[in-house]
Amino acid sequence: MSRHNERPSDSGPAIVVDKVSVRYASGQWALENVSLTLESSSICALLGINGSGKSTLCKAIMGFLPPASGRVAIFKHAVRHAQRRNIMAYVPQVEEIDWDFPVSVYDVVMMGRQGRMGFLRIPARADRVAVETSLARVGIADLAKRQIGALSGGQKKRVFLARALAQESRIMVLDEPFTGVDATTENAIIDILKQLRDEGMTILVVTHNLSVVPEYCDTVAMINRNLIAFGKTEHVFTPANLAQAFGGVLRQFPLDLLAQEREPVQEHLP
Repeated sequence: MSRHNERPSDSGPAIVVDKVSVRYASGQWALENVSLTLESSSICALLGINGSGKSTLCKAIMGFLPPASGRVAIFKHAVRHAQRRNIMAYVPQVEEIDWDFPVSVYDVVMMGRQGRMGFLRIPARADRVAVETSLARVGIADLAKRQIGALSGGQKKRVFLARALAQESRIMVLDEPFTGVDATTENAIIDILKQLRDEGMTILVVTHNLSVVPEYCDTVAMINRNLIAFGKTEHVFTPANLAQAFGGVLRQFPLDLLAQEREPVQEHLP
């Protein structure tokens, strides 16, 4: 997809999370002192048990939740700078949509173009091309006129990925994109993510599907309110680190599928 010139310098890391802490309204900490750095053209898996703060971290990176302390930088700029320039796209875990509302797949994907339209929100030719290209890329061009609520779970996931693609952003944050999808859809999404990385996009993906993480992720971050481990997949994705992140939950995961256990390397970046 084309890259727009309304973007910050390519120099420096794509995402810097620097000692970020987020507190719930109740006063309880959702995240405490989390730091990590994602380089351009990379895919990072964000792993942890339910309630560990993964979605909170995604929302803090996107600017939806203000940190109580610390900062997030996008290509060395404040998050609000990235928001204004449509640099980041977000695929949430759960979409708040009235599935009975008569809106088509095409219209949902067109919503990803709103940040690039003029004041009257009238789609231009470039918007229509971006939507059609995105639909084709995720393999649902034939569903463009279908009502969104009539789709299967896997098809809906593809629609929302297409909406994010239509934004033509440089960073994509996906919260549980594989939940409720079949193996074919999961493999298709993984292939798309790898293609996007090769095209220069930076991707953060929250997932519970551990078995395929080494297949497509360059780095891994494990959190449980605090950062447990972060670094290159071959260094961090070890049974020892996974056991620390998941505890007893990990018993159902076949650890023998992992490469021979290495000495854990904690690549905590400043």
